[in-house]
Amino acid sequence: MQKLRAASFCILHFAFCILACARKEPLTAAKARAIIGQYQFVVEPVYAEVPQRVWWSPRAPKDSYDELALRTLRNLERAGYVRIEEKQSGDITSFIGRVTPKGFPILGTAPSLRGPCLRATICKKRYDGLRNFIRHPTDPTTGSAELIWHYSDPTPLYALFETKVNKPLNRPFASTISFYYKDYQWRFDVTVRKTDPDRVPSY
Repeated sequence: MQKLRAASFCILHFAFCILACARKEPLTAAKARAIIGQYQFVVEPVYAEVPQRVWWSPRAPKDSYDELALRTLRNLERAGYVRIEEKQSGDITSFIGRVTPKGFPILGTAPSLRGPCLRATICKKRYDGLRNFIRHPTDPTTGSAELIWHYSDPTPLYALFETKVNKPLNRPFASTISFYYKDYQWRFDVTVRKTDPDRVPSY
């Protein structure tokens, strides 16, 4: 009985390997779209952040981002999502955003280069398909293409977060994707996350 079970397991394992292994063949645009598969139909949430504490001093003067961050906190305060506490400690001016009960289920927190920040969903990222497929001139199993996508479906917080950077609605962007065959599987890597879709990919 044990030998029979072992033999059955080996047969099933071999069959699984045959099914799981992809056939090596020349890469085409249709094959690249199949490799991407369900990924291009995924709708992703897009987040924006603002530091909880915005501050400046004579030795660290207010910059353009500080201005955007403070305006964002003011916008959130007018909408009732935060309460701003202003502090003066020596020559340091600080504005601290405290989340209100209304903002608690909407605004999350996360670390950032400027300290703890408030984070919220401002829109969605929708994929539009592959364009500009190019197969490698010497390796028929390697190629690249651009996955086109855009920002859409803004939430009420979209206009409030003035700290969002380069997130215009309904404007196409592209992610550069490289395709290759390795270990009996077709694979892909994102080599450039966001770029101008008019740029033609090349090797």
